[in-house]
Amino acid sequence: MRLLIIRPQPGADATAHRLRAAGHEPILMPLFAIEVLPMQRRSAAGYDGLLLTSGNAARAAGEFLTNNPATPIYAVGSATASALHALSLPVAKTGSEGVEALVRVAVADGHQRLLWLAGEDHSPIPHIDDVSIDIDIIYRSAMVDTPDNFVHQITESDVVILHSSRAARHFADLCDTMNLPRANITLATFSSAIAEAAGENWAAMIIADAPNDAALLKAIQAQFTPTHCQDERGTAIEEPI
Repeated sequence: MRLLIIRPQPGADATAHRLRAAGHEPILMPLFAIEVLPMQRRSAAGYDGLLLTSGNAARAAGEFLTNNPATPIYAVGSATASALHALSLPVAKTGSEGVEALVRVAVADGHQRLLWLAGEDHSPIPHIDDVSIDIDIIYRSAMVDTPDNFVHQITESDVVILHSSRAARHFADLCDTMNLPRANITLATFSSAIAEAAGENWAAMIIADAPNDAALLKAIQAQFTPTHCQDERGTAIEEPI
């Protein structure tokens, strides 16, 4: 399958590596670039645990984390944990089911005042009794100029992968602006919230049962895979392979 990746680097390369290892053909067309934002806090004093939910957050907060080595770090996803290990930073626990599940792990370890180092496009802050969670936005995904080959890449791809709600909204807007029929495009997303952000009337919407590339790939493989070809009138045809 030809799977189009629009997430920013270096995440796009990481996803492409996983897809290629599974025998698919990844196509990279990042529509965003990561921008690091100034941190509001210089110290983790007053917090007994830190939450990180992306590798981008780990890289953006590297200096802060290095300067606060005594505060345990809880990470969502192997990619986040790998980014922390690359910075020689220890990880207390790694979860795979989202930030709320990770918070409950931290609470089970005895932590009640947590600081979440997150991106601008983040999931809602969990509300759990007797647990205080503050958030510091330390990076954002900034839109880049739309590639000249945008339409070609979409029409040549079997599935477009969306990693965030913001990416889903932006991608949908671009398709509508360029008069690309949604009915000819299959999307694959990390969650139902991302799928909702993309809107309706797509050829198919594939939703992973966990927010990671492995679960997303499993969901894609479990569904029919549309192939896009042209009949004599130039009309897109979809048929399972």
